[in-house]
Amino acid sequence: MKNLFIASVIGPIVPGIIKSLAEVTRRFEGEWVTSKVIKLDGHFSAMMKIAIAAEAEGELKSCFEAEFSGLRFFFDEVLADKDTAFTSLHLRVDCQDRSGLTRDIVNILTDLDLVIEHMEFNRVAVSTIGQTVFSSTLNLAVPQGVSTESVVELLEGVTEGTRVKVL
Repeated sequence: MKNLFIASVIGPIVPGIIKSLAEVTRRFEGEWVTSKVIKLDGHFSAMMKIAIAAEAEGELKSCFEAEFSGLRFFFDEVLADKDTAFTSLHLRVDCQDRSGLTRDIVNILTDLDLVIEHMEFNRVAVSTIGQTVFSSTLNLAVPQGVSTESVVELLEGVTEGTRVKVL
């Protein structure tokens, strides 16, 4: 069983900083369930929902603060809304790849307050059509009041020719 926590970080923008934070997380076998990054006038603020083994959580937090001493970190527990009922939704998304596609998909899902329980994606260069194809399998927890049809419709609008299949 993995623990979930929210890591918030602020500081000056340094090339590759988000990638470096993600690499440190993976070093401790953690993963970012979802994240948001905002950049403004040479500074950035990021929030990451991190899933990690309980015994590695403290080490990861200490490592963040030690390796990135020029940044400020804040750690909080995940506040789950216990009154909200969720249903599971499993989808496959296929489309032509483009820059920012994964981010746009995650933004659509988080804007609907969906919980991304698992997201796996692949990009494959298809030489016969001269393009790269994006394919993703998603396992989502959907709050009551959000329809499957609306999720599918929004995802199909992420880029032209997107196909979404409910599994």
